[in-house]
Amino acid sequence: MRSRTLGNIMRISRCCHTYRKKQLKQCPLNPSQHIYISYACRFPGCSQEQFAAAICIDKTTVAHQLNRLEEAGYIKRQVSPEDGRCRRIYPTEQSYAIYPAVHGAFEAFTEHILEGLTQEDRAELSRLTEILYQNALHLIQEPKTGGC
Repeated sequence: MRSRTLGNIMRISRCCHTYRKKQLKQCPLNPSQHIYISYACRFPGCSQEQFAAAICIDKTTVAHQLNRLEEAGYIKRQVSPEDGRCRRIYPTEQSYAIYPAVHGAFEAFTEHILEGLTQEDRAELSRLTEILYQNALHLIQEPKTGGC
């Protein structure tokens, strides 16, 4: 029998996306950009490479989204004083202004979907999903083999 675990996780992710879109419809950003604002506000000064690794999105896509956010005034990028090839990401006041709403939408969704679970259930779910995440991360970080 095939497990529905991954399918359920993917459907939950899409529900979260839809929920944030509804909750933040007044926000000038699209739901895909919310995670960028959230991460930039929580970790100001991170590198683009750290950013891509942390949110598990390829570097090219991250660079394009950050370009859009920079053009719109939500982030600024600065060359790292330690390494001139590295660019650090900093949120602007515009990002900090919308961060509470963005973060609040994530938190409200999380609380709602965890409703009815005990603290022990929540801890176990957290432990199990961390294992799944680490396994997935290991898989995408392995050297490429074969293929077309």
